[in-house]
Amino acid sequence: MKPLTMKYLKRFLLLIISSIVFFLLYLEIGGRFIINDVDKKMIIHKIRDSEKIPANFSNFYNTVYPNSLSENSWNFVFSAFIDPDHSQRKECPCNQIAYRLFPILEIKNKQFIDQFLIARYIEHHFSQQDCLNFNFDHFDFSENRKGLQKVSKSLFNKETKNLTPLEMGEILALYEAPQRNNRYRNPERAEVRARHFLNLYEKNVNK
Repeated sequence: MKPLTMKYLKRFLLLIISSIVFFLLYLEIGGRFIINDVDKKMIIHKIRDSEKIPANFSNFYNTVYPNSLSENSWNFVFSAFIDPDHSQRKECPCNQIAYRLFPILEIKNKQFIDQFLIARYIEHHFSQQDCLNFNFDHFDFSENRKGLQKVSKSLFNKETKNLTPLEMGEILALYEAPQRNNRYRNPERAEVRARHFLNLYEKNVNK
């Protein structure tokens, strides 16, 4: 190969590598540039003010969805790419927030990739536990039951910290589908889904 050809090939490869590096860097920190200051304050305020989830429920959730409180959106994207049929957004609470807030944020020329940028912005400021607190504190379990403590009191007349694994399984079933998995509307389905989450918990906790 001629020296001139090698020279251009090296420049081309350098350009490709530089482009990849800059693209990955943009994915990592681009959120701070596309989210305006008002929305940044709103995100930070809402997550910080969310009611904390008791340890027993966090542990149950993290066992049903292994590593959901220790991994991030990069892990979620890789998992979705490798196994799209079994990857769930619930495995990454901060990505869930990004998915939920994306439609209401004022971002110019919204693109699908912006949702990932928002998720990484959140993950740079908060832990997955913080995001889990937000998700359950703001989730509407239907029938005027918004938040984990309300649904715990409504269903079992207990505080969340005193729930049994099966009871927490029923709450996860409602979190999955508050209408379809409602014990008053579909008692059989609600019980089946509650036991499904209980079985997942018992299976994973014994690994």
